[in-house]
Amino acid sequence: MSFSYYHFQALAYSQQDRYVQQHGQLVAHRWHENFSVELYDLGNFYCERWLEQECLHRPRYEAFTSLSCLEIYGLLERASHY
Repeated sequence: MSFSYYHFQALAYSQQDRYVQQHGQLVAHRWHENFSVELYDLGNFYCERWLEQECLHRPRYEAFTSLSCLEIYGLLERASHY
């Protein structure tokens, strides 16, 4: 099952988490302050998983409809397949 960006955004948090774990391909990782940020390729869009390292909050997901999210990872040249 492949969701679009809009279907993903409409999911509850637990469903987003499950979908990324089951269907996402980890593309890159970075640190932002005390957050571990993982970039996943979900086929039709990209999604970042933000995990706060000190307070043990649940991760949050940020989905992207544009390829500009790849710039911070230095991966914009990979985007030619979209």
